[in-house]
Amino acid sequence: MHSVFQRIQNKLGYLGIFSEMKRYVSILLFLAMTCLAGYGQSARQADDLFNAREYAKARTIYDALLRKQPAHPLYLYRAARCAQETGDLTAAEDLFIKAGTKYPLRNFFLGELYFGQWRMPEALAAYEAVLPSIDEQNERYPIVMKHMAEAQVIARYLKHVSRIEVLGVQRVAKSDMLGAYTLSEECGILRLDSLGSSFTTQRGDRRYFSVRDSGRTMLVSQQRLLQDWEEPDTLRATINSGNTTNYPFVLTDGATLYFASDREGGLGGLDIYMTRYNAALGEWLPAENIGMPYNSPADDYLYVADEHANTAYFATNRHCTGTDSVEVYQVVLSERTFLKGLAHDELVALARLDSLITPTLPDIVTPAPAAPVMPTVPTAPKTAHDGDSIFFVLNDSHIYTSLDDFRSDTARVLYEQYMRMQQTQQQAMEMLDSLRQQYYQANDATRASLKARIPILSGEIDKRKRTLHDTLSQIRSLEAQH
Repeated sequence: MHSVFQRIQNKLGYLGIFSEMKRYVSILLFLAMTCLAGYGQSARQADDLFNAREYAKARTIYDALLRKQPAHPLYLYRAARCAQETGDLTAAEDLFIKAGTKYPLRNFFLGELYFGQWRMPEALAAYEAVLPSIDEQNERYPIVMKHMAEAQVIARYLKHVSRIEVLGVQRVAKSDMLGAYTLSEECGILRLDSLGSSFTTQRGDRRYFSVRDSGRTMLVSQQRLLQDWEEPDTLRATINSGNTTNYPFVLTDGATLYFASDREGGLGGLDIYMTRYNAALGEWLPAENIGMPYNSPADDYLYVADEHANTAYFATNRHCTGTDSVEVYQVVLSERTFLKGLAHDELVALARLDSLITPTLPDIVTPAPAAPVMPTVPTAPKTAHDGDSIFFVLNDSHIYTSLDDFRSDTARVLYEQYMRMQQTQQQAMEMLDSLRQQYYQANDATRASLKARIPILSGEIDKRKRTLHDTLSQIRSLEAQH
């Protein structure tokens, strides 16, 4: 009897343990299902935010999902797109690469990323990789084809970036653009119009402007006889080969024409071109793209050269995306030379003028430029200081290496003033460069405090540059008289 009772008791014990285990398993299953439901809900929430273009919020969730599934291709691709749209391009590139090729559009967006950074060989490879997955009816097809053509041009022009010396930059409303151009009277007259700008020669006998014809904007010229203007004459196809040709300017020689065009073979948008008139042939020669850094994939136009002030201007919207403003650059007018021996990143930064984004400057104390007045000639004899080493090119056959070489006492004193002024100029240019770098790296509040000052210093440097030039001419003239 006892043994039977014992067996019954043992059996009931086993059933209790089984029941307890079953309860624990049920709890674990419930928790697992709850986690999976929450996980699925997070993925759907991220997708909803992504489709609503709430990229910053969506990326936070995708990042959390990737911590659980770091190799998930869709989460990697979507996180890369979120990073790209929010400007985190380094992370975007890394995520796109990790995402692999499961989603073909990854190559399109990776190509756009490289194109925006002017990494043209990589951009071309990415665009070529996406072409098999899209056809001519796809909305992205014309973008790919356009950017592939432009990437090849940009890669070619990056090998020949002109060396320029920037005197100043002003960001202004496009409608106020001409206010940033300070020109000598001898340059002629510029006016803005509905199709760009018009240019009238200093003598007032010829003008250039654009007209609309059959959906195209074309450049025409018009000659003035007595008080009346003749009928406009459309310039040849060597100039009007694009859909838009405008913003003309002619040098004082009357034979060198600069204009803007969106013709094929450019870097993108409007580019600045130059052509010359061949009097023997009676026609304009084929136009030449003046290259980087004057031109970019954005709109670049209205190149104006003031030969009397030794400066040039051009306008661009490369740093003004999404605004109705432009940047007008003032540069030294000089012989064309090219940048050599630079790393690719440095070359790209100079070609894009990245280091000079929106310069306008701070209140700083700068030395006043020396006035170009004739100094008082000293009557005292020369001192030992007059024998200090110098390097002054008088003309093609005479170079002075000592102050003692000067035959004119007035020229010698003037040259000493020139050297002091040149030292002040160098210090001012270093200060200007430092302030521009500060502006580029500063936050919005600091930029606002700097905004009024850069043009002041830039203007003083420009004036001093002209004074230095005039002073050298005066010195050489004085020496030529002895």
